[in-house]
Amino acid sequence: MPNHLLRINSRRILYSFLPVLPLLVLLSASAPAQTTYSYRHAIDDPLGQQKSPVYEIYGQYAVRGSKIHIASLRVMFDIGITQVAHMDNVSQAWRCFIHDDDIIALKFTRTASRQISTNQDVAAALLECLYQAGFKPENIMLVGLDDLPSQAQGTRPWHYGWQNKDVNFSTGCGRLAQWVDEVTAIINIPTLMDDNIMGLRGTLANLSFPLLKQPARLYINNGDPFIPEIYALPQIRPKVRLHIANALRILYYGGPQVQQKYLDENSSLIFSTDPVALDRIGLELIRRDRREFPLPRLAEVNIEVPYLQTAQTMGLGYQDLNFIEYRHIKMEKD
Repeated sequence: MPNHLLRINSRRILYSFLPVLPLLVLLSASAPAQTTYSYRHAIDDPLGQQKSPVYEIYGQYAVRGSKIHIASLRVMFDIGITQVAHMDNVSQAWRCFIHDDDIIALKFTRTASRQISTNQDVAAALLECLYQAGFKPENIMLVGLDDLPSQAQGTRPWHYGWQNKDVNFSTGCGRLAQWVDEVTAIINIPTLMDDNIMGLRGTLANLSFPLLKQPARLYINNGDPFIPEIYALPQIRPKVRLHIANALRILYYGGPQVQQKYLDENSSLIFSTDPVALDRIGLELIRRDRREFPLPRLAEVNIEVPYLQTAQTMGLGYQDLNFIEYRHIKMEKD
């Protein structure tokens, strides 16, 4: 891949987090004690030698008003997968996460998808990349996508329905979506958005509530601890291979209902194998937008997402910025 296509924008990294870090220290010092859960503490790295990489791939020309440039998205996918796999060969990089004999679910965010209007183009570009890498349409299922692109011809059908038996998690139970048992691998493709109940709809939320029948009863307490508990189910978590957040347009206020004036053209895709770290970066992007763009009077800027700390306590990943290696990589025009 030509070197001129990549540029790590360290200034944006610094500017993104400098206003946030002092506030985080202040909040952690003054916040009241919260309920804790008896989960395994999986993170013990006081020297910060172990970190979760998160790569935000920015395409300057990917979004222009109502138009999405699919050719730019393809390059962004190629850059992202080689970065997260630490390999130069795109085809081999994909095979670090999925294999030729896998039945692969591409799990999109269905909520507000038509109003945000990016999923169809993201799916089109991703399918072209997977086909180019040698994966077959019949081994791919598009989940949560109502409007299929032409590239989806020949893919496995996604059937809306539920399994016959309940699954149990620590604080509840429910029936999982049928498609979970039909696939061997999941690539999680959430759309980043504010949520007036959970605080954030992102990576963990996209593989929890939508996979459970009648999840409304679990929306109490900002989805904590239900979101990480559902994600951690043995029927779900072992199948998740990669997270690619659709951050082409970010809904930074009022979610999940969409008002166009609260959509930011962020023009990026975000790659990570750590769902908690990716969600934390997504939260910082939403907080950034809420600082920089108009909000209703009395709206909070620094929204909180309690379930991220629970997810870290459960060992699902890192929400602490000290344990996240974040890189903003700009795809420059030829």
